[in-house]
Amino acid sequence: MNEYPEDCPYCQRRVDELERHLELEHEDLTLKSFFFDSKNIILNSLLLLFSLVTFIQGVTISGLHVSRILMGLVVLIGGIPLAKSSLMELLKKHTFDVDGLVVVASIGAVSIGYWGEAAVLIFLFSVAERLEDYSVFRSRRSLKELLELSPTKARVLRDGKTEKTSPDRISVGENVVVKPGERVPLDGDITSGSSSIDESAITGESVPKEKGPGEEVFAGTLNIDGLLKIKVTKESRDSTLSKIVRLVEDVEEKKAETEKFVNRFANYYTPIVLLLALGASTIPWLLFDQSFSFWLYRGLILLVLSCPCAFVVSTPVTMVSSVTRAAKKGVLIKGSVFIEKIKEIDKVVFDKTGTLTTGDFFVTEIVSLGDMNSKEIAMISSSLESSSDHPLARPIIDYSEALNGEYHYEVDEFRSLTGVGIEGVIEGKKYRIGNPDIFELDHEVEQEISMMASEGETVVVLGRGKKPLGLIGLEDTIRDGAKDVIASLKEYGIEPIMLTGDNERSAAVVAEKLGIDSYIANVLPDQKLDEIERLQEEGLVTMVGDGVNDAPALVKSDVGVAMGAAGSDTAMESADMALMEDDLSKLIYLFDISEKTMKVVKENIVASIGVKFALAILTFFGFVTLWIAVGVGDVGMALLVTLNALILEQR
Repeated sequence: MNEYPEDCPYCQRRVDELERHLELEHEDLTLKSFFFDSKNIILNSLLLLFSLVTFIQGVTISGLHVSRILMGLVVLIGGIPLAKSSLMELLKKHTFDVDGLVVVASIGAVSIGYWGEAAVLIFLFSVAERLEDYSVFRSRRSLKELLELSPTKARVLRDGKTEKTSPDRISVGENVVVKPGERVPLDGDITSGSSSIDESAITGESVPKEKGPGEEVFAGTLNIDGLLKIKVTKESRDSTLSKIVRLVEDVEEKKAETEKFVNRFANYYTPIVLLLALGASTIPWLLFDQSFSFWLYRGLILLVLSCPCAFVVSTPVTMVSSVTRAAKKGVLIKGSVFIEKIKEIDKVVFDKTGTLTTGDFFVTEIVSLGDMNSKEIAMISSSLESSSDHPLARPIIDYSEALNGEYHYEVDEFRSLTGVGIEGVIEGKKYRIGNPDIFELDHEVEQEISMMASEGETVVVLGRGKKPLGLIGLEDTIRDGAKDVIASLKEYGIEPIMLTGDNERSAAVVAEKLGIDSYIANVLPDQKLDEIERLQEEGLVTMVGDGVNDAPALVKSDVGVAMGAAGSDTAMESADMALMEDDLSKLIYLFDISEKTMKVVKENIVASIGVKFALAILTFFGFVTLWIAVGVGDVGMALLVTLNALILEQR
């Protein structure tokens, strides 16, 4: 993590401290440890309270005011650690950090008799540092909660016996047993048993899913009511949960432009205010014969105001809060840059099959174009498709098995016709099945295909050579909520576009059902990338797909969103954002959280700059004291931006 500009000498030490607090797997980030680090603050708060009481009562010892002695102790207790760390920073890195600024300011205040101001300055600055630590701790705590979802022990079956061991000592292919009420320790497939599985930790979906043999389960999910035997498919470090945690931890590698602006601004802001502090301390005294102590005090105030820590930390804390919140909702965002960018998107391109539709095709009809009956057409088609992994293969095979049983012809010389179909030899005759374009069609056949397509069917043609023998009509199921998502995008002023390999008529029917005005049909898989590049000439484009066939297009788009990414390495690696389950409504959540996050970021930036600037101006008119500068400009702003970032979850 690097929340501060690398070349800002005043904040670099804070980076090291914050990094120490973010070692999620090796440190116990609890409120107990947080308050333990704050023991000096608690002691100094008591000393300040006693000093106030003795000041009011006028208590003295040998002519010395007890209140001044107590304030001196506050300066020493709080200032010595700051002076040590600042000196080490100066010796090791030859930089004068923000702790050094505060130490110099407090020494200056004491030198002109402002003991109370110096004590309050040290105390409030220590509070500000703890607030910054806590703000990051609080925003990352939900990530630590994700880590804790993975069990520390698992029951593995070895040599016919069950033994408990750490999940990271279990290999792929071994079997684990998960009892009711326990969390699944590793990704795997159920081999025996059935149960309701709470997958909210991965997908954000609170309703449990019924799962049985052959179905996939993920590490960190909760087995509710059944005894399961699971064959491990991924090692602990490669589990879906581990990938989510790592990607969220690395989110700050891809910083938003707003975040970069904040860092650049801090580089200029601090030296400018330092020069103002130097000028305010010396120019009135040297040129206008003004009181040195009077203007030195104002210079010290400006020195305190030159610390940009609360300002610089405001944006990263907001971004981290947003990303971790989204992760718990089953939405993975791989960088704050994408939170910012998706708000500026002009077009959202949807892959049709598996995204806008479920991809669960079913055969609606078979039309014979010659002497071959529908059963024979189904038999030959399914025999060819049995060697294919195309989405339409399974429904054709299922349909044939319903008609003819599980018997298939032997297929020789099988070959894929990239993007358009397949072919093979059955009983000495070469057949092919696929897109109508690979056949020579007469007018009547074209009319039949057009009529089927106008009813929303996807048409597959079986033929021998280029002669068509039969037509197979299939329909896909529109995904629940897809129409509402399209309507919501339009309300945001975003143009939805459907991308599909279907013919023009079939695409038009689906687009009309969904309320999509723009669609691109007859697109081969390797042409999707070209279409994305063409659309990017008109504005920023988001691509939504399944993350496997659409991987190149997802990578090329300005913001790639993969659906159903749980368990899919390709989806997580190729997309910028991932919906862990097949729930399109969470796409709207992305736009919503982006809008809310950027609003909070702007509020924090304006407030941080505005308050510091106002205090700097008021300093020259004598309205700002040292304790106001640190109490309002540092502590106050640190608290304000932190709270504003954390209540993002409630908006």
